[in-house]
Amino acid sequence: MGWLFRNGNTRKGLIAERTEGWERINPDGLVITSTCLAHCYRGGSFSGVLWSVWERTFIKDDADSSPKQRWIQCDLLRHQNGNGWGYKDIEESMGPYYFSCPKIYMEMVPIEQYGGNVSWREQVLLHHQRSTEKRLARRAAKCQ
Repeated sequence: MGWLFRNGNTRKGLIAERTEGWERINPDGLVITSTCLAHCYRGGSFSGVLWSVWERTFIKDDADSSPKQRWIQCDLLRHQNGNGWGYKDIEESMGPYYFSCPKIYMEMVPIEQYGGNVSWREQVLLHHQRSTEKRLARRAAKCQ
């Protein structure tokens, strides 16, 4: 998918829009609800990544009609002069080349239960491991 911009969008407004849940009732009475369970923005003043965890439920006649779904969403956000803020959405299954996803999000969406991209998750864990090692090395250098 390409980038989607709406003139005048602010970053705060775009994040609110991209994390707003929704509900739909099909003609057969099936209620489909999508809810953002968690989200965070990692980036700077003009671009970044919006990570979110989503859950979708399917209810008919007050009972689950299908297993719930969960997934990790990666929205690339950026500001463009004259257009405001826009986004490009990527799901975990697409193997985004961005690895700053909070580790807790992977715990919220266990791969055994909901599926996902194994190789991408391994890269996320490596990213966090490297970040921790860099932080510890900087601290050690300051103490010497």
